[in-house]
Amino acid sequence: MRKAFWLIPAILFVVDRLLKATALSGLSFSLIGKAVRFTLFKNGGIAFSLPLSGPVVWIVTALILAAVLSSAWKDWKLGIKANFTAYTLFALGAASNLIDRVAYGYTDDYLIFFSRSAVNLADGMILAGALWLAFGPMAEHPAKEKTPVA
Repeated sequence: MRKAFWLIPAILFVVDRLLKATALSGLSFSLIGKAVRFTLFKNGGIAFSLPLSGPVVWIVTALILAAVLSSAWKDWKLGIKANFTAYTLFALGAASNLIDRVAYGYTDDYLIFFSRSAVNLADGMILAGALWLAFGPMAEHPAKEKTPVA
C-alpha cells in the first residue's frame, strides 16, 4: 500500500501536464461562476507573479530542485523514507513548472481565482510538499535509540 502511495506525485505530474496542454490548446471555461475559471495565464514571473524571469529563474529553480533532491537522497540513505512522497511532490511540481519555463519562457497557469490569482496543479504540489516537509511528522533516524528519561 505504501508503494502505491508514492505513485500519487507521478499521477499528479501527468495530470498537471495534461491540464497545461489543455490550457495551451485554447480551451477556456468557468468552473465556479466568476470565482474560478480554467484558462491559460502565461506567468512570466516567479511565485505570486513576482517580476523575475529568464535564465535567472531557471538557475534558481534548478538549484532549489537540486537541494531538495539532495536532501531526499540523504534521508533515503539514512533509512528515513517517511518524507519520500513529500520530496517527490515538491520535485515533480518544480520540474513541471521548470519544463514550462524552458519550453515557453513562462509557466502555464490555468486556474484563475477571482480574476486575480493564477495557479496550476504543480504549484499545489510544491506547496504541499514544502508544508509536509516543514510541518509534517518528523521521522526519527532508524538507528537512533531512545534514551530513557531519568
